[in-house]
Amino acid sequence: MYRKTLRVSVCDEDRLTHNEFIGESRVALRRVKPDLNKHFKLCLEHPPPLPSPTAMSSALRGISIYLREWENDQQSSLEERGRLLLCLQFLPPATGGDAEQQPKERVKGGLSVGVKRCAHLAAMDVNGFSDPYVKTYLKPDLQKKSKHKTSVIKKTLNPEFNEEFFYEISFSDLTSKTLEVTVWDYDLGKSNDFIGGVSLGCHSQGDSLQHWVDCLKNKGTKVERWHTLTNQLPGSTLQD
Repeated sequence: MYRKTLRVSVCDEDRLTHNEFIGESRVALRRVKPDLNKHFKLCLEHPPPLPSPTAMSSALRGISIYLREWENDQQSSLEERGRLLLCLQFLPPATGGDAEQQPKERVKGGLSVGVKRCAHLAAMDVNGFSDPYVKTYLKPDLQKKSKHKTSVIKKTLNPEFNEEFFYEISFSDLTSKTLEVTVWDYDLGKSNDFIGGVSLGCHSQGDSLQHWVDCLKNKGTKVERWHTLTNQLPGSTLQD
């Protein structure tokens, strides 16, 4: 259920001709919890399709082709490649007795990123599995020192990592950063395959933005959330 989307279409019924499409809306079923009613107020999307190319002017025909290509690009860019469970926690600078209890690298405070597990990853190897590992970056990364990488888990599409990385950074600097998390398939002797990724920051959208905001609002509290991996990240070169 967590990987499915409910699509609801609204049409105008015509008894003598074909029913006319008015619009549709989609709901990701991961937003619905078992045994709980949830109400949605949604706008209908996608205007009615344009007439067939043979019945329209050359200008409208060009617009129709453009819209079809744009929709295909959007669907391609949002292709789901699995899910990732992340835990974020901003730790304020330690003071007094708390400073003595904290590891040395965490005394000044910063962002803790917990890579918990992945589920239903895309299979990248011929055996129907992948050898996944996860990388995290905190961008912009001018000095190229923010890269962290988990261990590789062999032959699985549902790996458990339970690894934690820490970025020493002030709260004011963190608000202008973007956390980029990518999942890769390890291949010995050749380039590793990109499986999917997610970006979290103030310029993100949806669940990614909400997770980031919840982390910043609740200093010192661990905030866990599942994220859908896509085959493309905005502004990323996706270099391994």
